[in-house]
Amino acid sequence: MSSTTGIYLLAPEHAGPIQRLAADPRIAATTSIPHPYPEHGARHFVAQQLEDRAAGRAWVFAILDRAELVGVCGVEGLGAGESPELGYWIGAPFWGQGYATFALRMLLEFIFTNLRLDAVGARSLEANPASVRVLEKNGFRRIAVRPNTDPALHAVGEPVVHLRITRAEWQAHRDGPALAQLHPLLRQILDAELAAGNEIVETGGGWPDVDSIFVRLRDQFRTRPDPVPAELTYAELNDPHWWRAEYSSRSPRHVLAC
Repeated sequence: MSSTTGIYLLAPEHAGPIQRLAADPRIAATTSIPHPYPEHGARHFVAQQLEDRAAGRAWVFAILDRAELVGVCGVEGLGAGESPELGYWIGAPFWGQGYATFALRMLLEFIFTNLRLDAVGARSLEANPASVRVLEKNGFRRIAVRPNTDPALHAVGEPVVHLRITRAEWQAHRDGPALAQLHPLLRQILDAELAAGNEIVETGGGWPDVDSIFVRLRDQFRTRPDPVPAELTYAELNDPHWWRAEYSSRSPRHVLAC
């Protein structure tokens, strides 16, 4: 997996590689993809997804690495009182390379940040523990194991693991590692911002130093410590390519930005 890997809105040009990958019986064994795969199955699938996207029923993405399609992921069941559900599959030649974990991380960002859903579910055959692990690695929790009643899964009666994640659980999973290490004085400012209604949109670490931590807020700072603690520095960058302002500690280098 390269630094160019990403998820991109499904488009007609993706039908060819989907057709080739989805025809593999190993894909059908654990998904709702039929086998043998119809001759024009991918073309019809893409057309249906474009229609569903336009109607607000689903958002499906191609997982690409260096412009090569390696799988598909998306969320469906939007609107009309349905329960949104996330799904994905990775082409067999690309198994075990981290694509699923990466794609679900990006998809969850879209689901909770762009679509602003409160929660999303997922299902996986219990006989496919690798898929369950990917979901749990992204913060999903198991809520039930039930016999499969969906004939499209080709395994009627076999146990299916049902999982779910809420927006709050996703945020805790995404931000927990950085917040656990954040400088205590920056954490005080952050807690005040969250109490005032601000929201974390990004966390990270390991750059420029191995112990660096970065936290970015959605809106400008709503609370201002006065005076700024001596251990911290406040700066207004107003850089459209970066951020407007930041509080930072010197050592270790931690940044709280907005």
